[in-house]
Amino acid sequence: MIATVVARDAAAGARLFYRSAHALLYERRFYSDDPTAAPEFESDTSWAEFVLSLRPPDPEHLTCPRTLRSDVRYLHHHLIVRVEPSYLRELLTPDAERVLPELAPFVRGETVLPKTLYLLVSHPLLQGVVESLLAPPPVGSLRLFYEGKLRELVAFLCFAEPEVVAAPDESRLQAALEYLQSHLSDPDALQKVSQRLHVSPRQCQRLFRVAMGCSPSEYLTELRLRRAATLLVSTNLSVSEIALEVGYLSLSHFSRMFRERFGKTPRAFRQNPHLIAEEPPLK
Repeated sequence: MIATVVARDAAAGARLFYRSAHALLYERRFYSDDPTAAPEFESDTSWAEFVLSLRPPDPEHLTCPRTLRSDVRYLHHHLIVRVEPSYLRELLTPDAERVLPELAPFVRGETVLPKTLYLLVSHPLLQGVVESLLAPPPVGSLRLFYEGKLRELVAFLCFAEPEVVAAPDESRLQAALEYLQSHLSDPDALQKVSQRLHVSPRQCQRLFRVAMGCSPSEYLTELRLRRAATLLVSTNLSVSEIALEVGYLSLSHFSRMFRERFGKTPRAFRQNPHLIAEEPPLK
């Protein structure tokens, strides 16, 4: 028998998206030194729970997941996906040969699914699903919209990425890399890269993963920040001018990304620069 979900009024910081007899989907934000002490919606305790952390580590703001300390409070921002186990197994069984290895025993009915799985939202395609959940488009039925997004999340969270073969013509990929290198300030550079490769944006993502070990956006970010570091130590351009030169319209965003990469603000880096390595090579 499928378990039912009983939701109470949402506590501050919690936002319910979707609730059915077999699934619960909601967002929560809260400060705490304990990631389990959160605004909650009640559900059967046997349900599987996926906790997607939506905030990467921020040097200015302690965030989950971090090593817990009793003297600080952390900002947690989660997307919670709770699924009734028999319904989850029903979704996964038709593609059982492609589920993640750790989930295979659950799909075969040999073990129960771990109650809570903490995950970071880092995959670019998964980020797109999450962003559309947080700010849905105008649709006639939000219920159907969220049911579809729930299945998209399961497709990303429970299955391994398909095997990818690199483009047989490496010169095309090299041309795409050179294009990124010379168009750091172009806001549409990533979209144009897939055109250069003559593949879809999703195929472009996979090709970069195989050849470069990262996504196109991660590669471009690395190029931009390395170029910014070079300009800081070799020119008299202001930090704002350098941010624009490498494609950042927001100075605060540029400064945050730069500090995450080099451990210093752009101004501090200019005063005491690190050695800058060459651009990331092809594998």
